[in-house]
Amino acid sequence: MPPTDETAFRQTGTPRSLADLRLRAEELARRSKDADLLDLVDELREDVALWPHLWAPTCALAAARMGRDDAFGFLEEAVTGGFAQPELFQGRLEDLLGQHPGWAELQRAMASGPPPSLELLDWPAPTSHHPLHLDALTEERENLLRVELPRAAPTSWETATTLLRWVHRRWAHANDHVDDPDAVEVLRRVDAGERFACVEYSIVLSQSLNALGIPARRVQLLQRNHHVGVGRAHVVSEAWVDDLSAWVLLDGQNGAYWADDNGRPLGLLELQQLFAAGAPRPSLVALDEELPAADADTWWTYFAGAKTTGYAWGTSFSPVFQNMAVITADRLLHDPRGAYPDLDTIAVGLGGELEHPMLRLATTHPYAIAFLVTGEGVEERIAVETGAWEIRASTPGVHTVDVAVVTPFGTGRRHPVRYSVG
Repeated sequence: MPPTDETAFRQTGTPRSLADLRLRAEELARRSKDADLLDLVDELREDVALWPHLWAPTCALAAARMGRDDAFGFLEEAVTGGFAQPELFQGRLEDLLGQHPGWAELQRAMASGPPPSLELLDWPAPTSHHPLHLDALTEERENLLRVELPRAAPTSWETATTLLRWVHRRWAHANDHVDDPDAVEVLRRVDAGERFACVEYSIVLSQSLNALGIPARRVQLLQRNHHVGVGRAHVVSEAWVDDLSAWVLLDGQNGAYWADDNGRPLGLLELQQLFAAGAPRPSLVALDEELPAADADTWWTYFAGAKTTGYAWGTSFSPVFQNMAVITADRLLHDPRGAYPDLDTIAVGLGGELEHPMLRLATTHPYAIAFLVTGEGVEERIAVETGAWEIRASTPGVHTVDVAVVTPFGTGRRHPVRYSVG
């Protein structure tokens, strides 16, 4: 008797009569009670789960040892039913049946194995990244903040620029700070006549973006030699913009964003790469008044170093800021790309039951509300909390569906899932 997985014999829900039959057949096979085992053939054929893979080849060996003419027929029946594991019998099938004229053909069939009835051929597989830390308020505080905000626009980029302009206009810059990084408190004090610096613009902008469903966090930009001197840092925001499928840097103090020659908004990693390469300064696009070139040149000097909510990075990094404080970060990275997940991507897992296999869809987008599955006559919206889609097709062959993340601002990029049905 070959080694087997005990769960094959004692599955939850297996009828007692079937369990007893399996135990009896196992004992007879181990004791080489060949005649008694073959007396059970009709009953063992009713065990459809194990007959082709275990009992039929076991009966083939028993019949071969007894010199019966039907020995090879049992093995043919096993291979027709999908048997492809002769190694389970540790060479005994080859020893007793290998001289049969049909052995070579059966051996080829066992080597190739039967095609699977369902096979996944392609699916989205996002790269790994570090946990996403947003600069967001509690739900209670967000509800208070939303009352203060302009209404969300139809797209996430329009909403982001609306908030960027709104925050920029809320007060005139001054070098004062709050102790509590809470946008509701900042705005309350602004209404009372106080004015604050870049840190507070980024607090209000980042937390307002999150309150309207746009993932955002604060960014501290650092000049070279930030360990000494004054005015060595500038604090801005960065947001994942669904429309652009990208992280974009937003400067609340200046009401501006950086853009390439084609007007495409840029993110922190792109800007730091350009800065490190000594590339020409990109455009700093101000939403209200145009910024003088000299001012833009000055702001460009702050891309020598950076940290975002949760992470700092560099080939080397001084944790000292202006000889006054230590820069804090949950993780210090060599490669910052791990802190920038693509929130459009979808991870795929598996689940369901034998008759109803499922794809388990997952996303790291914190404000995703659903998944959309389309193609092959399918258009199905699945709640994020459920995230399960049954893999199905009406005809054999190769099939493709697209899966995408749905957010309050629309549907993200579509990712193909390709599978074959036998």
